[in-house]
Amino acid sequence: MSEKKEDTLGGTSRHASSSDVNSSVTPIHEKTSVDSNPHHHDIDEFVKNEKLIDDEPTVNAIADDITPVSVYKLFRFSTKVDIILSLAGTFFSCAAGVVTPVMIIIFSNLMGVILKYYQLADESTASANHYLDHESRHYCLLFFILGIVMWVLSFGVNACWAIAAENQGLRIRKLYYKSIMRQDIGWFDTVKTGELTTRITNDVNMVQDGLGEKFGFVFMNVVAFVVAFIIAFAKGWKLTFICLAVIPFIAIAGGYLGIAISKLTTNAQDKTAASGAIADEVLSGIRTIMAFNGQSREIERYKQMVEESYRFGRRSGFILGGCIGVIQFFIFVMYCAGFNFGSWRLRAEEYDIAQVLNVILVLLVGGFMLSGAAPNVSAITSAQGSAAKVFEIIDRVSPIDPLDTETGKKVEKIHGDIVFRDIHFTYPS
Repeated sequence: MSEKKEDTLGGTSRHASSSDVNSSVTPIHEKTSVDSNPHHHDIDEFVKNEKLIDDEPTVNAIADDITPVSVYKLFRFSTKVDIILSLAGTFFSCAAGVVTPVMIIIFSNLMGVILKYYQLADESTASANHYLDHESRHYCLLFFILGIVMWVLSFGVNACWAIAAENQGLRIRKLYYKSIMRQDIGWFDTVKTGELTTRITNDVNMVQDGLGEKFGFVFMNVVAFVVAFIIAFAKGWKLTFICLAVIPFIAIAGGYLGIAISKLTTNAQDKTAASGAIADEVLSGIRTIMAFNGQSREIERYKQMVEESYRFGRRSGFILGGCIGVIQFFIFVMYCAGFNFGSWRLRAEEYDIAQVLNVILVLLVGGFMLSGAAPNVSAITSAQGSAAKVFEIIDRVSPIDPLDTETGKKVEKIHGDIVFRDIHFTYPS
């Protein structure tokens, strides 16, 4: 009679008996015979039946209907240094957003100086030349100062956000890879390795892109839009209200652009990951493919998947072009309404030329800034969708953790024979 002993596998205690080994263990593989009659089975049918080439969808351990993470959760792997860099980048972004409308004011005033020069030239050429020389030097110096300020702020925006994103991207890649190494072997039977390798590159890159300077550009565009409207109301509130009528249409087009592009990008990313899984599967088993002449069949599988990704990309192009066209149309409508009302107020001597240019150009820049925020918002929303799938794998707790040496039962000494009893095996898929 054999002695019962305890075997520790990944923290799980198992008891076994030698009398039950042969009777209770379920075979992992069963031998399948192939009918030699060519009329019954051809090579492709044999390949399909034997699952040498996986033609059926794998039971995916990564859920397809994962809710995108919140913007706050997107920064869950940031350290204190990353947070400081992000806050500094936010400050630089907001400051850069203020500079753009201020530059428009300087430009409008300079245009007013040039127009007034022609009025003064009719009275006295010498005084007109002196006026133009003095005023143009003043505004050109302001442009030079703004250029230096904008250079510093732009450097701060891109450097701070990019460094913080690189740090977090590196950390996410390490945790993602470590989490994969911690999983039990049964989990790998429910997910394709090609999909894992595709996500560690494409999905993590999208998360890093959403954590980077795209955030800074959103802050810069929104602040520029708000400051532009404050300046416009201060310069001429009546003209601002006239131009304000088309801003909602620009905002709607930009918002729809961001939402639609984010959804299509997420779908295209899923198809790209699936096509990467197919390519990895085929290339890893290329000898089997060649042996059973399955090249055409595998080419068709890959072609179908990349064509689905292409269709999402094509739809993104149509939506992007349509929304940008709508935004440009309403910008020119704002031009039309603004200059028409401004010329009417000029005849009534309520506004001068500099005021009209200030209001219209500032609102124009504000509209452009608002529409320019849409692609950046799209990148952030795409990062939220990609992060949900990456974070799910990072957070998954394996029932058998090969890297965990602290928990589980440990046997100090083992005497006698180790036997297995009442052990059953099935693939999770």
